[in-house]
Amino acid sequence: MAKNSSRLDRRYWLLSANAGMASYLDAAILVSTGIALPLWTHSIGLSTWWTGAVSTMLTLAVAVGSFFGGRLSDIFGRVSVFNLDILFVVVGALMAAFAPNQTVLICALIICGLASGADLPTSLAVISERVPKDVQGRIVSSTELFWIGGIIVSQAIGLGVSGMGSGGIIVLFGFIALVALVTWLVRVASKSFKRVENDLYHENSAIQAKQPDQSASDAYPLSELVHKSRYLIPMLLLTFYYLMWNLPANTWGSFQTYYMVEIGGKSQAFATACGLIANILTLIATYCVFMKLADTKYRYTVLFFGVTCGIAAFVVSAFAGGQWLVFTICYFVFSATNCLHGESVYKIWSQQFFPSNARATATGFTYAIVRFFTALFGFVTPTIMAFSPTLLLWLLVLFLVLSLITALATLKFIQAYRIPDPVLNQDNS
Repeated sequence: MAKNSSRLDRRYWLLSANAGMASYLDAAILVSTGIALPLWTHSIGLSTWWTGAVSTMLTLAVAVGSFFGGRLSDIFGRVSVFNLDILFVVVGALMAAFAPNQTVLICALIICGLASGADLPTSLAVISERVPKDVQGRIVSSTELFWIGGIIVSQAIGLGVSGMGSGGIIVLFGFIALVALVTWLVRVASKSFKRVENDLYHENSAIQAKQPDQSASDAYPLSELVHKSRYLIPMLLLTFYYLMWNLPANTWGSFQTYYMVEIGGKSQAFATACGLIANILTLIATYCVFMKLADTKYRYTVLFFGVTCGIAAFVVSAFAGGQWLVFTICYFVFSATNCLHGESVYKIWSQQFFPSNARATATGFTYAIVRFFTALFGFVTPTIMAFSPTLLLWLLVLFLVLSLITALATLKFIQAYRIPDPVLNQDNS
């Protein structure tokens, strides 16, 4: 087993950078759509009803793409789907950039959502097939940096094109198309990248073959995946754990500006600045804390610290009532520690609990369910905010408490089924 302190093979980072573009594009598409909504209202006459429906349709398209894309990649090959779905992001983004009417726009966003959703579980499976288990935590969690990067870059572009009208839409989605095209060209045309993919796969395949269910090349039977308790239990645990983390994360990711401006009466500039600072804090904490400790015995200590800070932040905000300075400080605390648990750990566990020929299917299933229920909660979030901001904060406390309980249950599952865990096993090494 490689020591955690040793310098990792640069090929791992090259692989994670390319696979991490799935997270970047997913975030960029979601954020850019939110920025472009008021512009589409004027440029193509997007109605009030469709303005609200567009974001939900995009989220649901990502969910559907995750579910079917994960299964298709296990059936037809992770690399094949990995290379193909990114091309459809290019097509969808260009359609959105130049959409002349509402029909073309809806089709464009559905294509973007399906393609980026399919790339999410596939990209993680491509990484886990090629990276040793004792360093997977750092490599898999590094994809979170690309997610945050997608948010920050899109916000920066949105700020820069705020006065361009419909031209700003072309810049926003044209840049997404350009990034996706470059990523696709690297995946399919770069001989050096293909060599890295193949070399890492063969180097890691011998280790995979020695583990139960790891050496099969055909897709793992779906009937066994959902009927075997060994795989059904972790799918349910991961789905609920990720959902309970994602509901608070998505609430502030999607409605933080709305909450501060419409409910709190703060300026647009203040709310935008808070959002940017929060994302920078998340980026720093992910790189400087979680990635450094992801493959050490402190991974789960960091998890419990992160979720406890999030719970405490919302509890303090709820008791503070209308004190917006208190809420702003607590929001920064939540943002800086939310990356220490939840999705970062979920991504690692999703690759740890399942055979290599079932990981994309299982991850796609959990992604799809979580995105679906997140979209439903997003429908009612503004209403809850307007009715009682304090009620919303207590709901978020409940979600994080349930996330913590599910994390504890998952650790019990790991021990009960004696699942190899590079972190837990370090005490015995």
